[in-house]
Amino acid sequence: MYIYEELSPKRLLIHLHGFASDLKSSKVRALRDYALERKSFSFFAMDMDYHTTTTSKTLGVLNALVRGFSHTYQQILLSGSSHGAYVILNYIKLYSPENIKGVFLFAPSYSTLQLTVAQEGTQKCERWLKGEEELKIVECETGISLTIHRDFAKDIMERGYEIILNGEVRFPQKPPADILIVHGTEDKIVPVEHSRIFAQKVKVKKYLELKDDHRLSNTFEKIVWQEGILEIFD
Repeated sequence: MYIYEELSPKRLLIHLHGFASDLKSSKVRALRDYALERKSFSFFAMDMDYHTTTTSKTLGVLNALVRGFSHTYQQILLSGSSHGAYVILNYIKLYSPENIKGVFLFAPSYSTLQLTVAQEGTQKCERWLKGEEELKIVECETGISLTIHRDFAKDIMERGYEIILNGEVRFPQKPPADILIVHGTEDKIVPVEHSRIFAQKVKVKKYLELKDDHRLSNTFEKIVWQEGILEIFD
């Protein structure tokens, strides 16, 4: 399932939702509504189903989308929430696509694997980390039950996808695309300290901290509609 609104012949925004989210999320709705109203960019989003596959395969899908849409649009913007932002960070780090105009990261995860193991416990995750069995979790904020692919963790460890590992930022100081980061100070899923560490080590175009939760429930529509952050890369 996907959403595709052809509104601007010049620019396209591709959005990647979070790990325990889908196309029905408030962010997808707000981004789509903004695109339909302002028509300053076309909009694309699709169900990613991160937990049923691996990060490597997800990166392959994103690369195919960017390469395919590059034949139609001069510029592509990427936006991602939580784990979607994790995928985007790895994408611009490893693929360095030339026509990415800018990147929006909302409450980004930099250490999805470490955060999952910390939440679930090393003993519970032991066989999953080896790729021997799937991991069943209940997402702590939404209460959604998920079964994560048996090779999800192994893939991250073997490919080195964690952007922040044991406090070390593994990302170029001068990124190949401009980056905007928005993070809530009351985030209980991804500590805001991770974004602070990242922004200290990596040159970002703009970094915003807001008094809000992981989903930016109270501020997301305001920063999109009233503060116009989606136009920062004009």
